[in-house]
Amino acid sequence: MATIAKKYTSQLDAIKDSVEQAYQYFRPNYERYHQFMRFVYKTTLTEDDIAVLSTLGRPQIEFNMMEAYLSRLRGEFSRMEPGFVLRAMDGFKADPELLSVLEAHFRSILVDSDNDGFSYDVYTDILVGGFSVVEVYTDYLNEMSMDQKICAERVFDPTLTGFDPLARRSHKGDGGFCFQLFPREKDDVAAEYGSDAVKNLKCARSFQGFNWSYRAAKKEIVLISDFYKKEFKKQSITKLSNGRVVTIKDYEEFLALWDKEGYIQQPPVPVGKMRDTMLEEITRYRMTGVGLLEAPVKTSFKMLPLVFFDGNSAVLRENNDSSAEQMTRPYIYNVRDAQRLKNYAGQSLANELENTVEHKFIASVESVPEDYVDAYINVQKPGTLLYNAFLDGNPEIQLAPPREIQRTPIPPEISNTFQMSDNLIQGILGSYDAALGIQNNELSGVAIMQGAMHSNAAAMPYTVGFMKGLNRVCQIILDLIPKYYVTPRSLPIVELDGKRSYKTINVQGSPYMDYDPMSLEVKVEAGVNFAVQKQISLETIIQLMQTSESFNAFMNAKGLGILLDNIDIHGIEGLRAQAGEWMQEQEKAQAEQQEMAKQQMAQQIDPKAVLQMQAQAEMAKVQQRSEEAKLNAQVQLTKIATDDAVKNKIADIDYLEVMAKIESAKLDAVIKQESNDAENARTAVNMAISASAHHLDIAKHGHEVKQAEIQNKKPEKKSEK
Repeated sequence: MATIAKKYTSQLDAIKDSVEQAYQYFRPNYERYHQFMRFVYKTTLTEDDIAVLSTLGRPQIEFNMMEAYLSRLRGEFSRMEPGFVLRAMDGFKADPELLSVLEAHFRSILVDSDNDGFSYDVYTDILVGGFSVVEVYTDYLNEMSMDQKICAERVFDPTLTGFDPLARRSHKGDGGFCFQLFPREKDDVAAEYGSDAVKNLKCARSFQGFNWSYRAAKKEIVLISDFYKKEFKKQSITKLSNGRVVTIKDYEEFLALWDKEGYIQQPPVPVGKMRDTMLEEITRYRMTGVGLLEAPVKTSFKMLPLVFFDGNSAVLRENNDSSAEQMTRPYIYNVRDAQRLKNYAGQSLANELENTVEHKFIASVESVPEDYVDAYINVQKPGTLLYNAFLDGNPEIQLAPPREIQRTPIPPEISNTFQMSDNLIQGILGSYDAALGIQNNELSGVAIMQGAMHSNAAAMPYTVGFMKGLNRVCQIILDLIPKYYVTPRSLPIVELDGKRSYKTINVQGSPYMDYDPMSLEVKVEAGVNFAVQKQISLETIIQLMQTSESFNAFMNAKGLGILLDNIDIHGIEGLRAQAGEWMQEQEKAQAEQQEMAKQQMAQQIDPKAVLQMQAQAEMAKVQQRSEEAKLNAQVQLTKIATDDAVKNKIADIDYLEVMAKIESAKLDAVIKQESNDAENARTAVNMAISASAHHLDIAKHGHEVKQAEIQNKKPEKKSEK
């Protein structure tokens, strides 16, 4: 360790300063994170509140309203399924099958991570603490495997991480460094890395500022830091004829390997000009406050492996001359005082109830006879109350009679404030669904669901922050896949319908994971499947189906899948799969029915009927022409003045009638002849089939006889020499 420390002494001092300054810069957010975590999950009473209540003698009770709102949002978020969309960058082409496999594999990684509550825990951190941090790392599939997998996991404590204060993007990946701190016992660190690793470390009891070591619960704790630093290297790059962009050094190594392997094909050649660029590398430094524990490691990451998940933070300045600082804000940041108001009103109300006067009567000692003291004390027992009207029976000294004690009513402001604080909290959070259905029992379920939709919209900035961070995680994974998935293997995938399976990669006929990460981009979108949104979509579809018969027919024929997507019941995944199979079977059966109907119609059509229909059509045409000729002739007759002209026209009409009859007779003869020909052809075909069957039977019989003769024939004896 001493050798390592001497070699990197200058870098070590700079790294320690970066860690301490970054932690101090973000320290208010760390404290706010723990403060609101305690406020929601432990107690809404601060130490000052408890001290004041103890001094005033009031009950130390609280009415936590925050956790219910947060739990509802977390429950709805647990049903949300992010959608992954991959596409080729402008100017690049990508295999559609490769994009499909990558999208399914992203879903698989998220599902595997969610087995430990990855998304749920991160979203909880964002809502309650204001931020969270996720680490992307690689690990072997199991203890006996040589293949690695890519994992994403929430860090154990987001407040033990840090980022470059100069980072400006929500995920903080544009900064120059990031780090994660691991508290470990001093003796364990010395046993693993040697005594020099903890030499000269003083365990302070004060937590002011940043301490590399401290004392907690009678144990000495040492902080180990994994510091990831961006390092830039100047390289010359060129674009090859196959569309890849590589460095000149990598291309030279590629040509050497190409010649060594003896490929006959022409290797890709550079096209265009070269240019210089700065390439990023991520180096990991593992250290304590004394020095480095290991030699720096060049990682395979191109982006910082720690991803910051921002909730709804803001960059603030005290004035124009002050420096900017980021303030993370939990979802309940503005409700803290309203919650304290509800606690105070409830405590005051409880104090009034606790101090309620239980005495029923007030009377002088002399006016109450000794035998009736119990009657005045035990008022729940029925009886008659007597008193002494005069002192010692002296009528001159009259005693005041006992009277009932009038209780002082609780100030209405206390109870009104206690009830009003609920609406105040809902208004601040933008959550209105909890009040619906209580103030007015006639409110419909649609109104309640619309209120829930507004509540989801009020928390949408935190969902957007989660999606931004998850998008960065997917970008890191997209860059790591070509570096680790280099051998033939089965890749776990999750289809859009939720089915899990495996896809073979890096073999002939399957997608290869040797793509250029710079040629693809990934985008993560929130799935529209919150429970309330699904319910509203389902009711909208049902209303449209009841309103429009055409839409109803369409949904019954084609929209069954959309209908099932908006239903949340037990076994919906299996029902959706069975519905898809059923629809395919229905389409197949419908196609078969249509084909059978066509065949039946073709079989039912008789050639005689067709010929007869054609003949009738021709006769109708002839009759129509005859009628038209008669009509024209009658019209012309009115115009002819001479008898000869009339006679000529009558003769023409008669001629047309005769010709029509001749054509009709010819057509009847043709129909009869074609009918006879069809009947003769049918008879000839039947006779030919019968003759063929008869000849086949004869040939078969002859073959059987011949086989029998061959079997019965005895072999001849061989002649002796």
